[in-house]
Amino acid sequence: MNPNAFFGFAIDPFLRDLPAEKRFRSAALDELQARLEYLLRLKGIGVLDGPPGSGKSTALRRLRDGLHPDQVRPVYLHDTPGNAADLYRLLALELGVEPSWRRALTFRAARAEIERLHRERRLTVLLIFDEAHMLRNDVLAELPALVSFDWDGQARMPLLLVGQTGLTGRLRMAALESLAQRVTVRFRLHGFDRDTTRAYLEHRLAVAGADRPIFTEPAIEALFNASQGIMRKIDAIAGHALAAAAMQHARLVDIFHVRAGTEEARA
Repeated sequence: MNPNAFFGFAIDPFLRDLPAEKRFRSAALDELQARLEYLLRLKGIGVLDGPPGSGKSTALRRLRDGLHPDQVRPVYLHDTPGNAADLYRLLALELGVEPSWRRALTFRAARAEIERLHRERRLTVLLIFDEAHMLRNDVLAELPALVSFDWDGQARMPLLLVGQTGLTGRLRMAALESLAQRVTVRFRLHGFDRDTTRAYLEHRLAVAGADRPIFTEPAIEALFNASQGIMRKIDAIAGHALAAAAMQHARLVDIFHVRAGTEEARA
């Protein structure tokens, strides 16, 4: 039994990439958006971390959708470079610059292109490292030199490091002190509380076309306890719970459906 058809949803309620105007906005995500906009204006270094599924990718999509293409050029790197030479090669390729066989030349060419975009087109290059907790220490240690444009003392390129919770702890290491001292924006995402979990669930169901309550109160409480308010877990468990209810032709999702959905999500 298709749960979308059974419950009369127009779309999958837990569709991953909703249009910007239909995404859930929590107080934490709104605060994060303001912090990231401040990072852009400051052209500083930011760190965003949190457990898997806590909304980091959602925050990045929201940031991306709010960027003006004539003002900011985002460079999104998610392929973990093995060393500094790989870092500069990846950056150069994203900027449309032919990498050199020499690391220093590639570094200079990438920086020259960033400066040219700033000077000729008034574009700010925003460098985003996703999965930054996987970067080697020697690569992280290179980042202060990459974003420092010392000839006039003005920052040119904001940098955002995005990763799992251990990323912030990594930056406390003595070898990364230079990078840590330059971090101007720090933000950690956590799971939703009970009320926000409820609001998120109701929002996603309403966007899908629900016009009545579908989850019972005990089911919502069980969903919060099982997911700890982590969006990705809420989506997975609630989706499986809807499927379990539809299989039983149940018009309401109850605690037993959520328990079944929790087991299915763990499988």
